[in-house]
Parts: sequence; C-alpha cells; structure tokens
Amino acid sequence: MKKKDLIFYAGAAVLMAVSAQGVSADELVSNEATTTEGNQVQAEKAPEVAVAEKSVAPVASNYAAPANVTEPAVAPVSKAAASESGTPSVEKATDASTTEKEETPLPSDSGSTTFFNTGAHAPAGRSTDVAVQPKSFVDVSSHNGDISIGDYRTLANKGVGGVVVKLTEDTWYKNPNAENQIRNAQAAGLQVSTYHFSRYTSEEAARAEARFYIAAAQRLSLPKNTLMVNDFEDAKMQPNINRTTQAWADEMRKNGYTNLMFYTSASWLDENNLRKKGPVNTAQFGLQNFWVAQYPSPKLSVNDAKSLRYNGKAGAWQFTSQAELLPGKHLFDHSVDYTGRFTANAKPAADPTEGSLSGKIDIVNNDTMAGRFDVVISNVKAPNGVRTVSVPIWSETGGQDDLVWYTANRQANGTYTVNVKAADHKNSTGLYNVHLYYVQNNGQMTGVGRTTTNVYIGKRPEDLKPSGTLTIENNNVETGTFDAVIRNVVAPNGLKEVLVPTWSDKNWQDDLVWHKAVRQSDGSYRATIKASDHKNENGKYHVHVYYVDQADKRNYITETTTYITKTTTEVHDVKPSGTLTIENNNTETGTFDAVVRNVVAPNGLKEVLIPTWSDKNWQDDLVWHKAVRQSDGSYRATIKASDHKNDDGKYHVHVYYVDQTNQRNYITEATTYITKTTTEVHDVKPSGTLTIENNNTETGTFDAVVRNVVSPNGLKEVLIPTWSDKNWQDDLVWHKAVRQSDGSYRATIKASDHKNDDGKYNVHVYYVDQTDKRHYITETNTEVHHVKPSGTLTIENNNTETGTFDAVVRNVVAPNGLKEVLIPTWSDKNWQDDLVWHKAVRQSDGSYRATIKASDHKNDDGKYNVHVYYVDQNNKRSYITESTTEVRQARRSGTLLIQNNNKDTGTFDVIIKDVYSPKGVRTVQVPTWSDKDGQDDIRWYEATRQANGDYKVSVKASDHKNSTGKYHVHLYYIQNDGSRIGVGTTTTDVEVRNAMTKTQASIKNVNATNGTYTVAVDQAPQGRQIKNIRVAAWSKAHQENLYWYSATPTGMHTEITVSANNHGNEAGNYTTHVYVDYKDGGVEGFNLGQTALSPRNQKVNPQTTYYSQRDPRWAGKWYGVSNVDQSGCVPTSLAMTFTDILGRTILPTTVADYLYNNTDSFNKGEAGTDADGIVSATRNWGLKSQLVNGAGGIAEALMAGKHVLAAVGNSQFTSDPYTHELVLHGYDNGRTYVRDPYNSGNNGWYSINYLHSIKSKDPMDNKLGAPFFSIFA
Repeated sequence: MKKKDLIFYAGAAVLMAVSAQGVSADELVSNEATTTEGNQVQAEKAPEVAVAEKSVAPVASNYAAPANVTEPAVAPVSKAAASESGTPSVEKATDASTTEKEETPLPSDSGSTTFFNTGAHAPAGRSTDVAVQPKSFVDVSSHNGDISIGDYRTLANKGVGGVVVKLTEDTWYKNPNAENQIRNAQAAGLQVSTYHFSRYTSEEAARAEARFYIAAAQRLSLPKNTLMVNDFEDAKMQPNINRTTQAWADEMRKNGYTNLMFYTSASWLDENNLRKKGPVNTAQFGLQNFWVAQYPSPKLSVNDAKSLRYNGKAGAWQFTSQAELLPGKHLFDHSVDYTGRFTANAKPAADPTEGSLSGKIDIVNNDTMAGRFDVVISNVKAPNGVRTVSVPIWSETGGQDDLVWYTANRQANGTYTVNVKAADHKNSTGLYNVHLYYVQNNGQMTGVGRTTTNVYIGKRPEDLKPSGTLTIENNNVETGTFDAVIRNVVAPNGLKEVLVPTWSDKNWQDDLVWHKAVRQSDGSYRATIKASDHKNENGKYHVHVYYVDQADKRNYITETTTYITKTTTEVHDVKPSGTLTIENNNTETGTFDAVVRNVVAPNGLKEVLIPTWSDKNWQDDLVWHKAVRQSDGSYRATIKASDHKNDDGKYHVHVYYVDQTNQRNYITEATTYITKTTTEVHDVKPSGTLTIENNNTETGTFDAVVRNVVSPNGLKEVLIPTWSDKNWQDDLVWHKAVRQSDGSYRATIKASDHKNDDGKYNVHVYYVDQTDKRHYITETNTEVHHVKPSGTLTIENNNTETGTFDAVVRNVVAPNGLKEVLIPTWSDKNWQDDLVWHKAVRQSDGSYRATIKASDHKNDDGKYNVHVYYVDQNNKRSYITESTTEVRQARRSGTLLIQNNNKDTGTFDVIIKDVYSPKGVRTVQVPTWSDKDGQDDIRWYEATRQANGDYKVSVKASDHKNSTGKYHVHLYYIQNDGSRIGVGTTTTDVEVRNAMTKTQASIKNVNATNGTYTVAVDQAPQGRQIKNIRVAAWSKAHQENLYWYSATPTGMHTEITVSANNHGNEAGNYTTHVYVDYKDGGVEGFNLGQTALSPRNQKVNPQTTYYSQRDPRWAGKWYGVSNVDQSGCVPTSLAMTFTDILGRTILPTTVADYLYNNTDSFNKGEAGTDADGIVSATRNWGLKSQLVNGAGGIAEALMAGKHVLAAVGNSQFTSDPYTHELVLHGYDNGRTYVRDPYNSGNNGWYSINYLHSIKSKDPMDNKLGAPFFSIFA
C-alpha cells in the first residue's frame, strides 16, 4: 500500500493566512478560494492583472522581506490542484490560482494593457536583448495521460521542439504514463527531457530522492546526458533549500548525471523581477540553470512570450499553464527556451503514415461462439499522413441500422486494431461489412478499402466446416486439358479464393501447380488444367481443393478421406508432329522447297522454322528459314544455295515449331530429325566416336565418352548437349567433356541434372574450334532407369492408455542420400490445424521410428493421417508414402440415463453407466436441482453401485421443495487422489399429477442476503379444504431458534414469509416443516428441506485498539526508501489487528521491523507494503489470513468476528495515485467499523458496499488476487 504524506490541513492554511499581511485595495488580488482534491487549501499558478507568477503558499521563514513590500494574502486563492502523488502542491496540473501582485501598472499612452509598459518601471526580469530559441517546449505528467505520436506531431507542427516528462516524485511515486509519453515523443522527433517533483527537507532525503529519480531513468534506458530537472515547489523545503538541493545535485553528478536544471517559481529565486527576493541562491547553482515559472496572463501566446522575454537570464521561462495546443484534449504548461537545452536536439521525424494511400484489412480471431472478431489494419499510409483510422462496421441485417464507427487503436508494431462484438450490432449474425477510412493530418477523410466477414454466435468451429464437391469435366485428349469444377460451395468464414493444387503421379509433385479457380455465374468455381503447365506429363493427375477464407487461412476441403474431395484423372496429350518432304529440287537455279504437311500443334503454332545448312564447313552457312502457311494447311520454305554460300553437296534440313508460349520444339518422326535430304560433297571434316559407359541405375548416371577425336581446325572444347525424350528438350544441358590422359573426352551425365527423368536420353557431340565455331559431330541415345527413393510405413504400438503410437519406416531406399526422415501427422479434426512434422529416429536395424503423441495434436481422437517424406543430401524434401490409423485415448467416461420417471409421484431414477476415470473413481456424486428459484433446492446425492457395475440415485420432488418442471442432473467423480471432476449433465421434466387432489407446499422467493424466503401452500382444486397452516422453521442443531408461523387461508393460495429476524438473525441452513390443518379434522405434514440464509444485519461489536502511523514515537523512523509516517499504513493496521486478536500489545514498529528485515514486501525499492507482506506477518504471529472477494465475502468474514484488512484507493481516505490500508472489524446491518491508521478523524461506521466500491486497483495490493484479507486465530 502506497500512502501519501505531508498533507496540508486547514489549520496550517489558517496559520499561513494569519502570518500574511493585508492586501491593499488596488492590488487586485483574487477573492476565490481554492480547494485541492483532498480538501486542502493550496496556492497554484494564477492569472494576474500585472506581473503574476507561479506562487507557493508562503510559510514563516528566516528570509525577511523589504520593509516597503506588501506580502500577498494566502487564503484568497483560486483553482488549485494536488500533485500527482496526492499531496497538494503547485505541481503543473490545472488552472491558475493565487495572484502575486508586486507593482501596479503605470498608465500607457497606447491604452489599457495587461502587461507592464516597457519604460523605466518594467520588471527587471524582462530582457528585450535576450536571444530566444525558435522552438518552444511543453511539460507533461500523468495529468496529461497518454499522448499519441500523432498528437506530438501536431505539437511539433505548432513550433514545439521539446517535452519534459515527469518521471518521479519523492521516493515512492513513478509516473505510470512516462514510458509511453517518452517513446511517442521520441518517435515524433521531439527532444525529451525529464523532471522529478521534489519533497526533501534534509540532505539525506534529497540524496534518496535523487537515487529514486536515477533508478527510474535507468529503467527507461535514458542516456546520462538527458536533461534532468529538479522541480521544487513544496513550501516545506524552503528553510534549507540551498543546502538540501546541493546534496541532490551532488548525488546526481556522482552517478554520472551532470546535465541538470532546476524548476521553480520566480518568487523562490533571489534574482527575480519581484520586490520580494526568494531563498534560492541562484549564484550557487547558476541562474542559467533555472527554468522559471511566471504567468503575466492566463493564456499568454508563445509569440507574446517570445516578445516579453521574462526571466531572460535564466535557461527557460514557463509562461502559461493553460496552452490549448491540442484543443479538446489537453491543456499544457508552455515554455520558451533561451539556451537551447530543451529544444536544440529536436529532429522532426518523418511521419511513417505519409505516403501513397494504402491500407490492408485483415479479419482475425473470429470467435464463432462469442460472436466477436478483430480487425487489423496494416501498411497505413496517406499523402498527408494519418491522424485517425476509422472503421465503420455493420451487418447485412436491417440495412445499416447497426452501423458503428470504430476508431482503431495503434499498436506498437505500427498496425491498428479494432475489437468488434456482435452485441454492439444488435447481435446480428451473417455477413458483416468492414470499411476503412483515414482522417488525414489536414482533416480530410479518405476512403481506403473494405472487406467482409461472417459472424456467428454459439457456433462451434466444427459446426462451420467449409465444404464443396469436386468433379472433372471436359477431359480433352487432343489438347491435354480438363476442367476441375467445385460446386455446393459452403464457406462459413468467408471465401477469398478457391485453389486447386494439381500434380501428376510422376516424379513426386515436381510439377505441382496451385491453380486459381474462377467463380461462375451459377456460383460454382472452375479451373482449366493444362498438361502443358505440368511438363506435359501423361498418366494420373491428383486434384485437391483448398478454400482461402477472409483471414487468409488456407483450408483443405474434405468429405470422407483426408481431403474432402480428391479425384484423379488420366491425361493423354498429343505431341506436336508433322512430315517433311523435299520438292522442286532445281539444279539450274540451285533451289528446292521444304514442305511440312500433317501439322499437329496441340499447344498452338506461331511459326514453322526450317533451319538448313550444307555439310561444308560444319554449319557455317546455317540459316533459320521461316515457312509460309499454304492454303491446304501445309507450310513451305524455298531454300536457295545462294543463301548458303552457294555450297554444293549435302544439305541438312530440320523442322521446328514455335508454340503460343514461344517455346521452340524439334519436330521428329523416326530419327533425331524428321526428314533429311542430302547431296554429295567431298571434304575433310572433324570427327569422333561416341560411346555410353557406366550406366548406373542406382545413381541415375552414365558417362558419355568421345574417342578418335579429329579436329583439323583445332579444338578448344568438347560439348555434350544432352536431354531426355520427355518434354522435348525442356531439360537440355550442354555438358563440357573433360580430356582424359588417353586423349579421349569424358562427361558424366546425371539424371538429377535432367529433372530426374527416366527413359531415353539423347546425347550429341559438338566441337568448339580455335575460332570459337561450334560444329556438330555425332550423336547417340541411351536408356536411363534409376532407383527412386522408397520405403514402407507401418503403425505399431497403438496405446489407448497413453494416446500414442509409433510410425515405423522400413525398407528405406534413398539413392540421393538421406539427411532426415520426416513424418508429418495430423488428425482428421479441424483441417490440419494440429499438423506436426515429426522427425523419425534411425534404429539399429536401419528402420526409422517416430512416436506420435495425441497430446501433441490437441489430444484429438479419431483418424490420424501419417505421411512420410525423405530429405536428401541436397535438402530436397520428397514424398514417399502415407497411411492412416485410429487413435482412441482412455478418458474418463460416464453415461447419465433417466429411468422410472413417475409423473404421478414426482420421482425418477438416475442411472450412471460406463463409470471410468484413469485415476480411479472413489465416489459418484449426482448434484440435482430444479429450474425454480436458482439452485435453492440443490441436493448432492451419492450414487449407489449396483451389481452390474452401474450406479443409481433415486430422486423425489418432495426433497426439492416439491418443485415441478425441468430438473438439472449433473455427474461428478471423486477420484482416488481426492480430486473432483465433472463428467456430464442431463435434464428431465418432473410432474406431480395428483396436484388436482393433493395439497402442494413449496419454498420460493429466497433472499439469502435479507434473510427471508416464502412458504407457498396451494389447496388442490378437488382436494380437502384447508382450515389453518402452521410453519415451523429453525437453523440451529437443537432447534434453539425455532419459530412458529401460522396463517388462515383466504383463498386457494397462501403465502407465509419466513424471516431470519425471528430466529436470532442467524446465518445458516433453515429447516422448514409445514403442517396443514384440514376442516375435516385431519392434519398433513410437509418437510420442505433446508434453505440457506446469510442475513447481513446481524450485529458484531467491533474492537477499537488504535495506533497512528503518525505517532511521534515512530512516525519519523525510516525503513528503506520511506518512513512510517509516509508508508506505514500496513504495519500499523497489522499492529492494531494483532493486538486485538492476541490480547497483548504489538507495536507498529515491531511489525515494521519484521517486514523490513525478513521479507521483500516493505519499502524495498518502492514505498509501501504488498499483499505478500500481510500474509507473511500474519503467519509470523501465529494467525491465519484468507483472501476475501466481493462485498458479500467481506460481510461474511466480519459477521464471523474476523478482522479484515482493506486496501482502498481514491476516496476520503486517500487520493490517486496512492492507496491506503484500513482495519475493518464489527458488523451492524451492512456496515462495519473502520480504523484509519493515518487519520483517526476518519474512524467510524461505513457501508461495506461503499468500502468495496473504493477498493484499490494497484497491482501491489492485488498481487494475490484481491485487496482484502481476513485475519483470524
């Protein structure tokens, strides 16, 4: 508990008023009195018609005023405020107060003015020749609350270059807003300084306050060159102000803080512009190191202040406390900077929200049970910067009648969030519209974007699974295409995209493509799958469906297996082809035609190219001729020898197609080239022989070896272009052969360099001669068949007790090496949300094993999907195989059945089957109650075990106040370890059909707090007539407080009120018997069971031992950072309590000694005692303590005669931000007796509800859960 000290009392104010001299009529002193929050008179900053200053209530001192000076009155003051610590001060807070008038204005030729003329009578502190820094500064404390970066930027735009943030006060108060105020100011580019509000009156206290201030600065990681300001205003400090302040400054400098300044009112300084000189020796500290408060006018503008330049020899001048720099938000203390120490380091920061208009809206945390969601806005930018992010939201129900404009809150990471509840939108469900607007820094509102989301209430996630059906249509073997069509689309969480991941069976998903389906007019989604997008693979294709919801979550859509709809289809695509013939070979002109017929081009045809060259000089005359389409669909190119250096001899003619994707493809029939025609030449050519060696099926490699190398024009390189027959050269690689010692050239070809394709490989040889010309030499082909990775997966050791199983991979084949075996596993529940990639461990037999635990998968039962992947030496992850298994965990079980429900007698049996708990079952409990009047008729039945292992309870309505209607039946087990667990619930309806002939008696209107309930008796319509009704009620074991009630019926329904007032006002379980006397002379009795009452008006007399923490015997005794006077409320309260209970004197210092020397709870680092200290001290004195919750809990403890220690907040006992401990004891009709250890004038009877309403919210007091503790023997 943190307790304020140094409170001014009215008597002190009167004393000060008596010591002050009278005020003459022309001094224009305000006649309005000021009261602080704690009802203490206090001087504060004030407006003045001439020269006013920030004044402090004067006290008697050794500093004599000049004989001709009239001192100001103290009592007549206006608006004042307490410091943040709760102690009245002239701390920078609210409006101005006392005027301090030293001179009357002289007449001015220019008319009336609130300022002095600038002639000979101008105040000495006004300096017209003093330089003023261009930027001003403000100071802030917790009074200003949190100030946003945007607010600081607004201040910067108004010429503010610095902010001075309050860190601490005395040795116990820390500004809770300081960190936010500092960080936001820094982000806005303002220079940050700090200040400490001082209270010291001794050198020891001054040094302690300096250390407290330093600790706070270090916690906030402020550099040591930060400007640190000592704010001294408390009048009690004046007698020794120079000596104690020097001690403060020395302590600061000793710890490395040398950039120091001092803030105070002008009247405190010995060099000022007033007649009376103050006690502070400015020469000792340097006048330039003072920041002086003096207010010539209540709302002086900064420009006027810069013109007036009061206190110009000081470092800075605070000219107003009412600057409206952020209209409607804060009033600021505003100052001008003379030396630059407050503003010189201001560096206006770029506004991160300035830029091109942007903003991304995400819907997250969509809670379908509670009907709420969060909106997250990221990448927030606008051309003029963003002042406010607004998010209007409404449901589709009822137009926009539930529209709410939310203001998003900025987060530390720069995003903005809004929390939305359906309860704020008329609990509407369904589609919600979310729009995004920015209010820019120039005030302009701009629309940015929008999205939607679906809102549900009371829906479990499993009730909202997305679904759909997948069919394959338009399978076209000519074009190698098919359509994947998704119908019956259900997407409860919104639908941004439908994705159709597709891959062929070949090469383990290496051709996987995530196709985006397009929405059709009928609401279905369609994607056209092309084999050309999948390496033109033939065979089985896998087609899956995923939905992407509004939260960008990608979900499998499944029905009966892992995926809602998985379908495969066979694709057989047609390769491009054509036939080539040579026509019109004209020996006269040296020309011939190359004609391509029977053209087949499934991927489209942009061009037909005819590369042609003569055998002479090895392709040095190569020309790519473009064939022209003929009317019959053929393509023709005329080849001229003149285009080929007029060479005679053999000509090579090839055909290529260029498809719609600009891919160039060989067109072949029987050999490498479709059609070749040649004529003879005789020339020396480069040559060589090509053989294939070392074809290794394990590694998928072979060697291409070139021997008998002849290269008449020299040889720079031997190149081996190689490609598989699959997909027409899409895996072409030009391998460089390496010369061997025997003169041959060798290149090792790896299938891994060719997409791991199996089958026929084409191997060509080219020489590069000394002129860098590349020449075709020869070619061959070979078959490549390499071993693919494989393995077998088995599920073993499926343990229902532990919810575990082993996934075992055997027969492991990994031709490309094996770094890891991964076992991705997930349950069928909730679409892979429990997916875990388990790493299998190699066993001694070469197998790999992973133990899968249901506890790693949200403890889900049911089908588990288990896949296997290998990670090879190249870190490539390959799918191997998969399996599924069922997981069933042994859980507690129990089935409730209602049997033998007799509607005539109002009875039924509860049967419990399948009773089981892993920890064993000691007792089966069945709490049962009716829907009527809450749980006032609850009975905890203990079920009886039957011969067949079932358990049974028999229930009678007569044991439940003869209530009819719905009954609640719950099932609990007491396990063998003593713990109680809930197992299940059910309900049943109970009737008593003989109500037409039988009298009914019941209890209703139970008010436990007031101590009353009603006994209702109903005469049956066809039953015996009632003459009189008697009710016996009691709560004590031997009926010591038995009381009889009686009533004579006046109709068919009679009510009798039972009140605890008639039973000694006792709290307890009241037994109620009803006796009905009939007119036929008969009597019938009813046992209505027990009804719990806890009346609040029983009387417990309080004990009144009293100690004051301000008792001179111990008030000044210091413990750590504070003394008993200031922070001893808990030790003093405990001392009163212990003395009451133990019957012997326990002094506050005895308790304080224990707490300080034996715990870390009292005055360690922070003034006050935390909740742990209360518990520890109580235990040390052999007593017990118990946390108390709620006003009802406090009342129960007090009625039981216990003491209650109560920590309270802002109230007549203390002021924010401090809290205070009280002792409560005694009880009388909802009130208790309070002992206040700080002010005995507060002792007396108070409402418990009131005391609970002012409870402390400080974490120190609520450390264990609540700020109230009962203490008892």
